[in-house]
Amino acid sequence: MGDQMESVTPPGNRFRNALSNGEFVLLVESSSPSLSNDPIAAGERLAALESAVLSVPGINAALAVTDRYLSLDSWRAVEYANALREENRDRHVIYLSGRNTTVEELEQLADAAAKSRNFNIVPVSGNCIPGDTVRECRKRIFTESVEIIRGLAARPQPFFLGGTVNPYAYTPYTMMGQYFKLVKKLNAGASFVVAQAGWDMLKLQSLRWYFTGRNLYDPMIARLVLLTPTLVEKILAGEYPGIYISRDFQKILEKELRYSMNQFEAAQYRRLELQAAGCRLLGFSGIQLAGAEFPSRAKIAAERIANALREFDSFDSWLEEYNSYLARAEMSPFTNSFYLYDHTLRRAYPEEEHPTVRDFGEPKISPGEKFAFRLRRFLFEHADKQRADSRRLLKHLFASCRGCAECRLPHTKFVCPESCPKRLPNGPCGGVKPTGECEIAPGECIHSKILRLSYWDESMQTLEDNILNSGRNESFH
Repeated sequence: MGDQMESVTPPGNRFRNALSNGEFVLLVESSSPSLSNDPIAAGERLAALESAVLSVPGINAALAVTDRYLSLDSWRAVEYANALREENRDRHVIYLSGRNTTVEELEQLADAAAKSRNFNIVPVSGNCIPGDTVRECRKRIFTESVEIIRGLAARPQPFFLGGTVNPYAYTPYTMMGQYFKLVKKLNAGASFVVAQAGWDMLKLQSLRWYFTGRNLYDPMIARLVLLTPTLVEKILAGEYPGIYISRDFQKILEKELRYSMNQFEAAQYRRLELQAAGCRLLGFSGIQLAGAEFPSRAKIAAERIANALREFDSFDSWLEEYNSYLARAEMSPFTNSFYLYDHTLRRAYPEEEHPTVRDFGEPKISPGEKFAFRLRRFLFEHADKQRADSRRLLKHLFASCRGCAECRLPHTKFVCPESCPKRLPNGPCGGVKPTGECEIAPGECIHSKILRLSYWDESMQTLEDNILNSGRNESFH
């Protein structure tokens, strides 16, 4: 956290204090390493990254240690974070993945985090592993982030919890599914927000405006990526679920790659500077930076970001530079993308009154969908108040029910959440595609379908009212 934080050690949790005091924070991301890595050497690398990041003056910087991001064969972030200096752990953020993690294991990891005084936790449900089939994904356990947040919030330890959201959704129902699920996370006990990685500043502003309009002022952190040629190839190949590069942006990157590596790298640093400064001017409380895990690269990035925050002290000066550098490129992944508001990225904040939300248009509900919805509502309107195995054959025939310990059909527009490959009941995961398609299964994400039905049924707002338990008997407390 630089020179500002070295002279005095404030009481309590310094990361939480920084957000509460309106300081702009930088979290440099580090992925927990493979189990095949020597733990001592891995710990030394993390300690070196910590030292490099904390040494940068003029910016409140720390680490974000991710958990099982792209592999199951890795150290848990809670374990890996023990390499951090104990007196600095209240500065850093630790992720906790529910993928292939039972409730009992989550309890043990929560105990370990509390014991090592890693209290800044961001729970995530976890993405499918690249290459997984739907069947392989269904065999895995996914303890949903909403459930993990609620469980950690109920514990006596002073956990400071974050909730993630993917703002880069380009249909009305995919977008609202992300927003509604984030509201559930905040209601469950999250106190700050981390947005998924992306490059569309209009979507980041829409996220801020929507929650400001609802009088929800929880600190938001935008996740940015410092690109390399290898990372670009992996994103384009779909190896990072939920992160997409538009065709226009791809052409820009391909053009930059035709020059020298030094020029390509300089372009990425300048783009990062503009994004970081823009995030602060749009009202974000900080950024989380991926792609800078080497100490030297992280230090350069942190210094460049600190300089950019000083360079751009007004929204108008930043917008002029951003428009000349990047805004001519279309950052949405397809034509006719949906944006929640008109006139975004023309002013930092809504003036006097909140901007008008765009009309979603007529939802595309086929006659067959309408008939099936009405039939399921007639048959299963009170299914949540009955034994889960009641009318199981009818549920299987008319709602594709897979059988679980607790029926939630009346709360999910009579679409069984067990039909989601991850069996998530409270909303879409961060890996859902911008068009509303499932991360791994063919066709529409079931939560986008639920939003479509609820919009047609004029009951969309009710979807964020209830936090639903998983279909398993166990629950995390």
